[in-house]
Amino acid sequence: MLRPSPLDISGLFSGTFQALKQRFGLFILIALLPFLVSVVLVGSGVAIALGAGLIAYASNIRSAAVPIGVVVGAALLVVGVIATVLTQLKSQAMMTVAAYEIAQGGRPDVRGLLQRTRGFLVRMLPVILIVVAVVVAIYGVIFVLAFGAIGTAARGGRASGAAALGVFGAIALLFIVLVPLGIFVQTKLLYTLPAVAIEQLGGIDGMKRSWRLTKGQFWRTLGYYLLASLAAAAISYVVSFIGQMMMVPMMSGFDRNASLAQVLAQLAALVPVYLLTFGLQMVVQLITVPFLHTYITYMFVDQVRRSEMPAAPFGYGPPAPGYGYGYQPGPQAQPGPYGAQPPQGYGPPPQGYGPPPQGYGQPGQGYPPPAQYPTPPQQPQPPQGQWPPAQQQPPSDPS
Repeated sequence: MLRPSPLDISGLFSGTFQALKQRFGLFILIALLPFLVSVVLVGSGVAIALGAGLIAYASNIRSAAVPIGVVVGAALLVVGVIATVLTQLKSQAMMTVAAYEIAQGGRPDVRGLLQRTRGFLVRMLPVILIVVAVVVAIYGVIFVLAFGAIGTAARGGRASGAAALGVFGAIALLFIVLVPLGIFVQTKLLYTLPAVAIEQLGGIDGMKRSWRLTKGQFWRTLGYYLLASLAAAAISYVVSFIGQMMMVPMMSGFDRNASLAQVLAQLAALVPVYLLTFGLQMVVQLITVPFLHTYITYMFVDQVRRSEMPAAPFGYGPPAPGYGYGYQPGPQAQPGPYGAQPPQGYGPPPQGYGPPPQGYGQPGQGYPPPAQYPTPPQQPQPPQGQWPPAQQQPPSDPS
């Protein structure tokens, strides 16, 4: 379904929109999974904790023991947050595999995607632990510095004020360093999830593979991803702005001297507008999240083609910069994991016999015919429907 590599911005956007158009309902259903888990578990935890707390307060319980309901609700809330994050990762893997299969002409369903992403969370566990450790360390440092600054300022005096100002300056400097560092690491590891989901790699191996694929391609990867992210953020901002504009006339009508009943009535009038804005934001999320993950998947496929697929139009030869001769497979071509490959055993014609027969693919514009055509090594092709896709390595240069 995708155009021949290298893909530009228009090729990535058109491929993404075409995939969403073909299986829009499937992507929406997958994107709904984390939301449903969050509503069931997190919502139940909050409701139980608040209900138990209100009952304890209304019953004038003065005991030091915390009501059991509050503990149960808090535990359910924590479990719900963890389950929501894990479900979100699982749904992202399912969207990635779905986009990959749609690009090859497949028609995936939820049941099949659940099976083909089995074990994904286990393989991603090292990455999850690394991210959690980094986040805890960063917030721990900020927490220590902030409380140190507050404690220093509380002691009073010119020296303590200068010390507190220095601590706040250190926090600001930490943010200045972390923001560009975070953008760099996120861009270098952008292909970790597609590598783990599609190629069945472990989490650490997926990070290494993403780091290698983006070597020498950092700015292009960042630019392509940033453009899609800004497009999704712009849609979300427009919807949020419309909701705020609808609330402004109602909020400006509040009277400070109004009675409690009048205030409650005004707040009740805001509820439909708030629910409408929340619903629109949910719709935007259900569309933009599959869009971004499909877009990243096709960026990954394109980068693999650029970096690792053979550069010669007949399917052999070492990778070369500027890969993308526009090879168009003939009717006998076999599908490979990142695009169509030439049929087995087909070699270019010997010298002096002219171009290859029609239907086996024509060289792209500017292709220089070699002086001598060596016979390419035969590469076994995986059977149809094999999962995971076979790892294709470019053969050595026959010259």
